[in-house]
Amino acid sequence: MTLFSSTSDDISLEILRRDLQQDLYPQYYRLVQLALTLPVGTATSERSFSAMRRIKNWLRSSMNQDRFSSLAVLNIEPDLTAKLNPEDIAEAYASDKRRRSLQF
Repeated sequence: MTLFSSTSDDISLEILRRDLQQDLYPQYYRLVQLALTLPVGTATSERSFSAMRRIKNWLRSSMNQDRFSSLAVLNIEPDLTAKLNPEDIAEAYASDKRRRSLQF
C-alpha cells in the first residue's frame, strides 16, 4: 500500500502494470488481479441470466430463438439501446411491406 500511497496521480491500469511486479509483491499482485477480474465477470453473467429469465418466462415459452436473442441483447446491453431512436424504428416498421395485415 505504501508503494501507491506516495504517488500524487490517480492509480491507473498503466501505473499498476508498470509498478506492481509479481515477484516483488506476490500477494498484493494476486489481490489486485482478483479485484480487477471478479466483479466484471460475475456482474455481467448475473445480469444476463436475470434478463433471460425475465424475457423467456412461462407466458413466452413459444418464442423462437432469433427473437429471444435479439430481446436479450436489447435488455442486457443498455448502452446499445440508448443509441436507438424510436422514430427510426417506427418508420422502418411502417415501410416494411412484409407485415401481416389484420383481418377483422
